[in-house]
Amino acid sequence: MRIRIARIHGRHRLHCVRSDGSHSQAAAGPDLPHHDLAHYVAERTMRLKAGFFGAIAAGRTIDELSDPTVIRTLPREAWDAEILARTLQGTDNGTVKPEDFITSVTLERGAPLVGLDQEKVALMTSEFDALLKRWQEVPEGGALELEWM
Repeated sequence: MRIRIARIHGRHRLHCVRSDGSHSQAAAGPDLPHHDLAHYVAERTMRLKAGFFGAIAAGRTIDELSDPTVIRTLPREAWDAEILARTLQGTDNGTVKPEDFITSVTLERGAPLVGLDQEKVALMTSEFDALLKRWQEVPEGGALELEWM
């Protein structure tokens, strides 16, 4: 799946094109690209197939994944992806120290996340920082393009 996050008139648009050619897109607020990038990094690093981008790749629309009725039906892995994305964002805005990442995730989900270790935390924070820098360089009217697993 191709992921495209465009910067248009001070707003952002997320557009995902699946391997079969179908797609989903939605307008995003000014802070959402950071959250979407955190999902991208966390889900790829932890190989989560049922997170936000995995659900879109499997046929869900972005709008469906914003619907509280649908959200309540998503599998545990989707919740894990959300917790990881929020925690990863916290490392960028200073609310979570990288050394507290695992503890923060464990407290929020109520149990340790299998496979999450300091090596993966370091990989996620490094990749997230690099993507945020790439995003900052995207000019008005431009886009950041990514490949999903």
